[in-house]
Parts: sequence; structure tokens; C-alpha cells
Amino acid sequence: MRCVNCPRVLRQWCANVMRSKVEPMKEVARMIRQHFDGIVAWTQTHKVRGYTRFTTMRTVLFLVAGKLDFSSFNLDAS
Repeated sequence: MRCVNCPRVLRQWCANVMRSKVEPMKEVARMIRQHFDGIVAWTQTHKVRGYTRFTTMRTVLFLVAGKLDFSSFNLDAS
């Protein structure tokens, strides 16, 4: 399934993040901007681990980029 609106939505998300004061997320937005064409090309040709909706991919991005420590309640997370 090809996400036609994903490039526009991702570009808008990056713009919104850059206006925020959350510096770690700004770093993520900068990284996405640097690799934007490759990210879009890859997501257009692959079903991203079954994530066909942008909101789901965004949630996974937050989890990965946030470098959250789950070890206090999940022993396998360490």
C-alpha cells in the first residue's frame, strides 16, 4: 500500500518539530530532513514492518528516537 500523503505529512511534522523547544526531537527532524528523499523512497517501495499508516510509523519513531529505558519493568529490554 503506497502512502500518497506521507511525504507531505512528514515534511509538515518536521516543520512543526523545528518550531518546538524540544531539542532531542529537533535532532530527529534534522536527521529526517537530511535523509528525506531516501526515507520517502524506501517507504514507497516497502511495507514498513506492516505500518501502513503514518500515525503508526510516527509512534514507532518516537519510541525509537526517544531512547526510553524500559528495563525497569521489562527485563528483556536491557
